[in-house]
Amino acid sequence: MIVKRIACLFVLVAALAMGCTAKSAPPEASTPYDFSLQDMSGKTVKLSDYKGKVVLLEFWATWCPPCRESVPGLEKLHKAYKEKGLAVLAVSLDQGGWDEVKSFIAQQGITYSVLKGTEEVAGQYRVRSIPMTLLLNKEGKIAKRYLGGGYDEELEKDVKAIL
Repeated sequence: MIVKRIACLFVLVAALAMGCTAKSAPPEASTPYDFSLQDMSGKTVKLSDYKGKVVLLEFWATWCPPCRESVPGLEKLHKAYKEKGLAVLAVSLDQGGWDEVKSFIAQQGITYSVLKGTEEVAGQYRVRSIPMTLLLNKEGKIAKRYLGGGYDEELEKDVKAIL
């Protein structure tokens, strides 16, 4: 009985520690890690190519319910602010085939850039839970980060503030 309680306490502490770690992605006002990832057409996209633009960088997967729920909000932001200097980059962390991601993109009518993520890039950003969204200012610094989804209004307010 005591062993079970100690084991449960250990699992709880470990889970809390992981939750804290997820929030320790690159801090605000820091320069994010540059990366080169492929988009749906196989073209290589570098984060550094977007310097001078506000970048909304989301780590997500097709199997993740909160990620799926964020798609309409991201699409709305992309359409409303792309001409004003916003670039939306969604980094897919799906483990399955790229065809499944492409199918999801077509079904959802996604028009913003979707990139095929890697374990290396996810590790650099310390992605431990998804969706994880970073808002980068025009200087390429992390202005704000969001974890878990459900932040459409706050995100739009923050995008408008730094555009």
